[in-house]
Amino acid sequence: MNKTSFLVLLFISILPAHLFSQQNKLIGKTAFNSQYPQFFHFRGEMKRDVHTDYDTWEKKYVTSSGLLRKYICEELKIDTILYSWLNRFAETYPEKLLLLHFNGEARQVNDYPEINKKYFPGHWVYETGSLLSEDCTSSQTHIQVKAIDYFREKAYVYRNTSPRRWIPHYVLLVELDEQGNKLWYNSEIAHIKSIDSSTSTLILKRGKTNTQSRSFKAGKTYVAPIAGGIWGNDVMFYYNLSSACPKDKNGRTAANVLLNEIHHWFNPDNGILKKLDGIAFDVNYFDVSKHESWDTNNDGQADGGWINGQNIWQAGDLQFLKNLRKRMGQNFIITCDGQHPINQQAVGVLNGIESEGLVQHNDGWRGFSRTVNTHLYWDKFNPLSPQFRYVVLKLMDGNDQHHAERLRRFGVATASCLGAYTTVPDSYSFLPSWIQPCSFGRIQGELIRYAKSSPNLLSGTPAELLHKGILKGENCCMSIQGNSIIIKPATQSSTLSIKNVELPTGDITIFIEAETITPPDANSDLVPRFIYASLSNLPDYEPEKKTKEFFTDLYGLVGHEKNENSFYFRRPKVSAGKQTLTITIKGTEQLQIHSIKIYNRPDIIIRQFENAVVCVNPSLEEQEIHLFDFITEYSEKLKIAPIDAVFIPKSKNK
Repeated sequence: MNKTSFLVLLFISILPAHLFSQQNKLIGKTAFNSQYPQFFHFRGEMKRDVHTDYDTWEKKYVTSSGLLRKYICEELKIDTILYSWLNRFAETYPEKLLLLHFNGEARQVNDYPEINKKYFPGHWVYETGSLLSEDCTSSQTHIQVKAIDYFREKAYVYRNTSPRRWIPHYVLLVELDEQGNKLWYNSEIAHIKSIDSSTSTLILKRGKTNTQSRSFKAGKTYVAPIAGGIWGNDVMFYYNLSSACPKDKNGRTAANVLLNEIHHWFNPDNGILKKLDGIAFDVNYFDVSKHESWDTNNDGQADGGWINGQNIWQAGDLQFLKNLRKRMGQNFIITCDGQHPINQQAVGVLNGIESEGLVQHNDGWRGFSRTVNTHLYWDKFNPLSPQFRYVVLKLMDGNDQHHAERLRRFGVATASCLGAYTTVPDSYSFLPSWIQPCSFGRIQGELIRYAKSSPNLLSGTPAELLHKGILKGENCCMSIQGNSIIIKPATQSSTLSIKNVELPTGDITIFIEAETITPPDANSDLVPRFIYASLSNLPDYEPEKKTKEFFTDLYGLVGHEKNENSFYFRRPKVSAGKQTLTITIKGTEQLQIHSIKIYNRPDIIIRQFENAVVCVNPSLEEQEIHLFDFITEYSEKLKIAPIDAVFIPKSKNK
């Protein structure tokens, strides 16, 4: 038994026995028959033509393997008639997988007074604020603060408007006791109308978000901007999911309250979502350091979720996800966004991930290696059953939209090769007519990496490279163990470099095999760390656009067992010469690198299924491969267009 399986079995063993006695609703779901490709309807809440009546709604969604959409008004206003439609649909089509799509970080509050009854003011995230400098009455709209620079008129943005429309900060006014502690129940939420910086004055709309106006004393009142964002049609407040979240008078954190809500919705006896099979969190982060102004432990200092070098946001959010799994049981599907390093990576707790876009929402192909590494890691090391991973065929980049058919074909092929499904496209015209849901059948054999069929250009093991002084490190100590090297990082980000690597012209694919050897602690468990690789002298990709980092910001995932990550660099018109390979290691745990290999071929991936072979070409150039070199049953010599894929049915070879 490997270490991953042991840790998950240990976790499962402590779950309440009654959870395992529940009927397993997942048996018989098409989603778990391990056949490819499969397509799932995703979102579509605003399509009014689909929501005219149940028959129309059913006709729209019956064609896929399942449905992932919103049913709770956390982000959008949802018609409650959908609950009856949903229950009817679930009873009629038990083979369909039905998941709630739910924002895992924030909540609309303004139009929902019941939210204030469940969550108290300490449950939201605040930015750094200021003391009130003059007394104010309950009717006063102009208040003065000691530090005006923390407050903004452009705080929350409607991202889908052109030009973009901004909304000023909501703020919390909260009394302080003699020791400076916040008296959360003695507070009020107000909304900034405007700011007079010359007099440090906030002009406010008082008593907002279902709170009451009240009087406050100078020096005894803290005024803090509320951290928020706009996903739907109004500002949403961020839950404080950190381990430092204040507790209400009942001893509950924001995570506790949210967990109770989810359990209530899915209650098998009377929950409004009792027929659903699980939850697909939209946004859910392990790292919120990009929000530099957030004060997650409410000490008046911005921390971005990190206190004394510890990621208290990840610690709190991971515990929330573990508690959710324990509460809902093993027969409940849980997924989250997983396409960014800042997203959750709760391997062993979740069933899988959503990739919003093949690489990300505005990148349908450039950072190919990120997708490959992330999905292969989850496929190999997540022992929860069943697994469920999917790619949203989203193309937000304008140039990508001009090549939608080709890129969606590329997306379906890549996802299938990685053991993932995709969302339903607008049309299936981009696929050969013989391809239907599940027509490939099950996966057979390992993923074939075309690049490895060429010679390794890097001579020497990591130990030899270090011994010869070719491999050097920064912010770390290194030692030799057999053919591998041990890295002891001194900071959260350490760097290795190999200079003067002689590379020919053409594309380069790098493979790095590594593992974390520091034993896992309670805050990491099966959560992987990230490792990045980059090459010098890369082209100026798409110079008219801000997308160069999509091509070059490539990372992989490393856990407590050996894992190989790939880093594919497209290098059109780059001359042969000496280059520098840079490897960046995130986290302070000790890392062992077993091998570093460099190949002068694109990272074409090939996968054999029961009824087909799928080949994916991520290169900017047409590639020709002879399938017989990799799968003897197939004799085709294939030409694969740039950023495209081909599908070979088995029947063609008989």
